[in-house]
Amino acid sequence: MNLEIFLIGIVVFFASILQGMFGFAFMLVALPFLSYFMSIKVAVPLLSLLFVLTSAIMTFQLRGKFAYRNVMPLLIGALFGIPVGIHFILEFSERLIKTVLGILFIVYSVYSLFIRIVPFRLPAWTGYIFGFFSGALGGAFNLTGPPIVLYISAQQWSKTNTLGSLIFFFFVTSVLVVIFHFVVGNITYYLSFTFLKLVPFVIAGMLLGSHFFRKINNENYRKGLFVFLIIMGAMLLIR
Repeated sequence: MNLEIFLIGIVVFFASILQGMFGFAFMLVALPFLSYFMSIKVAVPLLSLLFVLTSAIMTFQLRGKFAYRNVMPLLIGALFGIPVGIHFILEFSERLIKTVLGILFIVYSVYSLFIRIVPFRLPAWTGYIFGFFSGALGGAFNLTGPPIVLYISAQQWSKTNTLGSLIFFFFVTSVLVVIFHFVVGNITYYLSFTFLKLVPFVIAGMLLGSHFFRKINNENYRKGLFVFLIIMGAMLLIR
């Protein structure tokens, strides 16, 4: 195993730990780190493949807890947004992508730290809009989480339905993102071979993350995570 694969594996391992603990942190943590020694246009499709694996593991763990009717508007909107996002990452400069990414991390993290509940309930039809923007972010950066978390936080769903719906949405959209990346030629032999080398890191991280979830104070760690992401967003903007 060469040094590059080992370094990528370490990043993926820690990102998988957080994914196993929180259910949505994989891309938010892995992408900023990988962007420092790998092109965003290479890192995104590689992490897209890995995200399918992490989402599949969590979907299996939460099988039977999906609120399909709640998720459908989000998925339909995402289906139209994903190709828009992939077009964005192919057409715009990497400097612009990193700027947008840094702003996204800061805004999302500040929101997550200081805004607990949206003070009104969004109507169901807005799910198509939030799904579209989530798909666009997923196609561009594989970051479908921010719009979906915002939308779900404004609903009055049970904790089980919320988590199950969130994970199921991530799984379906991550598969769609990978399909579109294949279509436009972003998934190469090198990326596929690298993905296979990183699978053990993902599985080990997910198992350890699930263990930590049962042991660590989730709320305090959550706050620390978002403070860290604000710092990473700022570093992306400065760089």
